[in-house]
Amino acid sequence: MQSSYVVHAIEGRARLRHPALADVRARGEAQALLRDEKGVNEMRFGSESLLLLMSPDADFAAICQRLEGKIPDLLRPKAEVAAARKAERRSRFGAGQAGHKGKETLRGKSFGDMLGDMQVPSFLQPFVSGKGKGKIMGISPRKFEVRTMLGAGSLCLLAGFAGGKGLHVAAGLAWATLATRHVWVRRKAL
Repeated sequence: MQSSYVVHAIEGRARLRHPALADVRARGEAQALLRDEKGVNEMRFGSESLLLLMSPDADFAAICQRLEGKIPDLLRPKAEVAAARKAERRSRFGAGQAGHKGKETLRGKSFGDMLGDMQVPSFLQPFVSGKGKGKIMGISPRKFEVRTMLGAGSLCLLAGFAGGKGLHVAAGLAWATLATRHVWVRRKAL
C-alpha cells in the first residue's frame, strides 16, 4: 500500500507531496539521505513536494521507509502538519510584534474603528447595515469608496471620448472630489 504523501510513482519517477516537505530542516535531511541513496539519480524540491528521478532498479518502498525514519512528520496527516506549521508561523510573527493585539492600528485606533467613525451619506443609509461599520451593498466601506472613485474616473474618460462635455465635467469633478478625499484620509500612509 502506498503512503498518503505519494502523489504518483511510476518506473523511474515519483512525486511526494506533504506539508512536512516545506520545512527547510526536513528538506536538508531528505537531501542528505537521498544523495547517498542507491538508485536516486536526481531530486527536485517544490514548495511542499519532492520529485524523485530514479533508475529503473531503485527500491522505492525502501526509499520511502528511510525518508519516514528521517522525517517522521510524513506519517502524520497532512492537515495536522499544515495546521502545526501555520500555528508556528503565527507564533513567530506574533513574537516579533511587541504589543501587537491582532489589529493594525494608526494612532491607537484600529481601521475598523476609523471606518466606524466614517459618516455615511443619507442616500446610502438603505444600503448600510449597522452604524457605518457594516457593508455597503455587500462590500466594505473602503472598497466601496475606491470602486466609486474608479467608476467616476472611468465615466469621465468614457464621456470624454464620446463627446458628452457636461457628463465629462461632472464625472471629472466627482472623481477629483473622491480622489482628494482619498488622499487626505490616507495622507499619513503616503
